[in-house]
Amino acid sequence: MLSSSRPVTYALFLSLFAAVAYCFTRDEIEIFQLQQELHTKYGSNMDFYQFLKLPKLKQSTSAEITKNFKKLAKKYHPDKNPKYRKLYERINLITKLLSDEGHRKTYDYYLKNGFPKYDYKKGGFFFNRVTPSVWFTFFFLYVLAGVIHLVLLKLHNNANKKRIENFVAKVREQDTTNSLGESKLVFKESEDSEDKQLLVRFGEVFVIQPDESLAKISTDDIIDPGINDTLLVKLPKWIWNKTLGKFINIGTSKSQQPNKGSPNKNKRNSKINSKAQ
Repeated sequence: MLSSSRPVTYALFLSLFAAVAYCFTRDEIEIFQLQQELHTKYGSNMDFYQFLKLPKLKQSTSAEITKNFKKLAKKYHPDKNPKYRKLYERINLITKLLSDEGHRKTYDYYLKNGFPKYDYKKGGFFFNRVTPSVWFTFFFLYVLAGVIHLVLLKLHNNANKKRIENFVAKVREQDTTNSLGESKLVFKESEDSEDKQLLVRFGEVFVIQPDESLAKISTDDIIDPGINDTLLVKLPKWIWNKTLGKFINIGTSKSQQPNKGSPNKNKRNSKINSKAQ
């Protein structure tokens, strides 16, 4: 059964995935803003290569882009005509972006796969659809979180085993029978805690319960955690039980209830049985 803190933990993991999957760099946002300006002013088919009027468009080299800028600068420099100031700023900025290999790869990627849209209510740029790279990032982080969770579970489990084994070893050291008989000991965790009665019987350590029953102190019943104990399995189960699984379970439980029949039918059957007797 999931504890009350588990849903909060799962929600935090999902928030982390969403934040990483939809986080854009400053350079990406700059590219998105420029592209949006071009779309608004020149139409949805306009891109950086067309805007710079490059003869080879996407096949243009960095040297050809720089050479083309010099040509455009002579024509649209604001010193010649102030009305070209904004146009010249865009030409200059787009030229710098496409001349940089890293920025150009980023732009080409979004030009091929689609640019995000902007909505100030949603805090900036966002995708209407989830791109393959986002799915891959989400899946990778999900698997990574599951692996880390499994490692933490194993470390905690091993530490718990070690603590119990050390405690049992210390108790056995005080056994005066050398594991050949029975001896009672008193254990106290702290000065304020109550005394606990221990029984060492042939090397095995037991806690004497208030009802005089014995509870064995051992690591034998501790099960090592596996993949089914991690987020990889428990998170989908939790989501299923909180959504569709809830309605399916209700429908299944109703269908499995025995048909007791109507009260009138039961009365009629009882009368028939009494007559037969």
